[in-house]
Amino acid sequence: MNNKQTEKIKLWGIVQGVGFRPFVAKMAQKLSMVGEVLNIGGLVEITLTDEESRIDAFLNSLIANKPGPSEIVHVKREVIDYKEFDAFHIVSSGHGADEAAMIPADLAICPSCLEELYQEGNPREKHPFISCMICGPRYTIIDKIPYDRDNTTMIDFPMCEFCESEYTDIVNRRYHAQTISCHHCGPQLCWNSKVSGDTSLMDDKQILDKASEILRGGGVIAFKSVGGYNLVADPFNEEAVAKLREFKHRPSKPFAVMFRSLDEISSYCNVNEIESKLLTSSARPIILLEHKLNQIDTKDKYIGDLITSRFIGSFLPSFAAQYMLLDRISPLIFTSANTSDMPMIKDDDEMLEAFEKTDLIDGLIYNKRRILTRVDDSVVRVIDQQPQMIRRSKGYAPVPLFVDNEKADTLPQILATGSQLKNSFALTKGPFVYMSQYFGDMDTIENQNLYLENIERMKSLFRIQPTVIACDMHPLYFTSQFAAKCKDEGYRVIPVQHHHAHVCSVIAENNLKGPVIGVSFDGTGYGTDGNIWGGEFMVCRGADMERVSHLKYVNMIGGDTSMKDAAKSALSYIASYAKSTSSANEIDLDISDIIKFGRERLLAMPSATLTMKAIEAGINVIKSSSMGRLFDAVSSLLGICDYNQHEGKCAMMLEDAAAFAKAHPGEDPASDLALAFHDRIIDMILNQCEKIRESSNEDINQVALTGGTFQNKILMEGVLTKLRKRGFKPYYNISVSPNDGGIALGQAYAAMQQILTEY
Repeated sequence: MNNKQTEKIKLWGIVQGVGFRPFVAKMAQKLSMVGEVLNIGGLVEITLTDEESRIDAFLNSLIANKPGPSEIVHVKREVIDYKEFDAFHIVSSGHGADEAAMIPADLAICPSCLEELYQEGNPREKHPFISCMICGPRYTIIDKIPYDRDNTTMIDFPMCEFCESEYTDIVNRRYHAQTISCHHCGPQLCWNSKVSGDTSLMDDKQILDKASEILRGGGVIAFKSVGGYNLVADPFNEEAVAKLREFKHRPSKPFAVMFRSLDEISSYCNVNEIESKLLTSSARPIILLEHKLNQIDTKDKYIGDLITSRFIGSFLPSFAAQYMLLDRISPLIFTSANTSDMPMIKDDDEMLEAFEKTDLIDGLIYNKRRILTRVDDSVVRVIDQQPQMIRRSKGYAPVPLFVDNEKADTLPQILATGSQLKNSFALTKGPFVYMSQYFGDMDTIENQNLYLENIERMKSLFRIQPTVIACDMHPLYFTSQFAAKCKDEGYRVIPVQHHHAHVCSVIAENNLKGPVIGVSFDGTGYGTDGNIWGGEFMVCRGADMERVSHLKYVNMIGGDTSMKDAAKSALSYIASYAKSTSSANEIDLDISDIIKFGRERLLAMPSATLTMKAIEAGINVIKSSSMGRLFDAVSSLLGICDYNQHEGKCAMMLEDAAAFAKAHPGEDPASDLALAFHDRIIDMILNQCEKIRESSNEDINQVALTGGTFQNKILMEGVLTKLRKRGFKPYYNISVSPNDGGIALGQAYAAMQQILTEY
């Protein structure tokens, strides 16, 4: 009796561009299964004819042993009409129906390819673009789905006979590897400089030797990486660093440093097991690591002298050409090639034009592989023994997040426009939320145009046609004004309060059910009362938000200028505490000792008298409950930092001072007060959560901690410890950033919940 049946199995997840179809075919051959596999839209579809028990075993084995970079988020099985097969085949990809498409992020060079890169006699020895079916660029080079070579910029490089033989060999690890190439048929390194005759350098070794010579001499080179151009310099050379800062208009913000190996990173930084795994993962993010303050390199210089923080943004190379450069000189600053607040350069013509207009860049390494989507490096830190996203971009975007909701397939598709600062947007399709890469601040026309271009690109790539727009409530944000234009064109617009969106981002990615205490601390967000919020305690239930309490409103001088001028924030707090009154739901945090410490110095500043008079008269002031501005004010009052030369500098230096006091108690009054301030905030959070729990009939134990202020490691880990001791279950952002880069996820979730209440 024939007990065989034919099943169609659909797999959603990261199943394209990671060698999944070849892996399925090899497993089918191994288990003597017959059928076919193909990419259809953004998913993989497998058809098998066999006994049900054998199909079960095949699928279980597939899920358990899937290729390393792949991820399966959903499986659908159905029995279809019986079909005979003579073997197992990989069939040509189809465009597919209106299914949720998933494109893999760019994948760093794998260990096997890295080994071959240095293997004497290997056909791809020292090939700068070596890759296989589980590594290489993906999102940055894909034009449309499905992920096939003809739909990527690799179409510009026809395979040679050798590469094609491996590409078509089912037992080869480059079988159906869409980025396959070699010295004969793939992209090659190219060189440009202002030295006469220098452009004739065409050999990879000569190019890299010349570049390293320039770098050792204090020069700066532009280097075309996977997601765009980087500027590269020796972190120990003050002249080179000064050139970088001048070109980028970046006077003090720390630069990320690329190291040749994990061992080299460990010689400068403290690295735990989780951080090691992140550093060597296929995403290759920048990891914020505490540096060894007493570690001196062979040049008798502290790498920390050029970093301005106790953390070094550290990362490893992600593709072969970077390894080959660092073989010659390491470590190196690798930073995006752009001036401050402008988009990262991705196109060769644009980089060449910038190169020719400046004397600050001494050489240019490029290649002819087109970059379709510019993507900056991701930034991650480890908190509470877990990785947390600070900037979600290369290696992670555009992998979607799964929002568990049984009615998700009935919802309209949504565009969440994100925030004005650190922007990422999001598109939804069923239960999947596609987060874009990081765009930065939406203050320049160039970033605004890039943002709009990428919305259209992602809509086309994932076949999403949103009919609902979720946006911030701030009427002057570019993202909100864009939503208003969409409303005029017939789209439904759902505004979501900024801090509510922050909390919803935690609820969404942690799949929280029931009421949640939201603790949302950041620098600024437009409130429902028209004031500036930022030190918020709320209770969230689905689409509903109740603001329970908040930091006492302060008349903040200077509006948005106070975001940079921490001394103005400090003067605003001095004036506020001179007549301290607060309403029932305002938290009047006692910082009288800190004000006493810094009052005399602040009031002696040249502009202080005029500023205090303006505050007294209510001229150019705005009511603010911002925790971010409070951190700035305390940093200034303690004489630690008066001005944010880059965003968050004052708060970061305040945290560093607190860390110093932890290690060296009693050695510095300002540092001791900085630590005491952190402890005060931690206790205040605990007390407020306990008040909310006690006053609620629901015994709310779930707490969502979010907002840019919670990027402070001392604050976050201290709060988590105390909340857990008191029986709370604290949650926080992991897959998206707690800063405004994660706002779009929260907006999308809040809009989903709002629509569900109407069903």
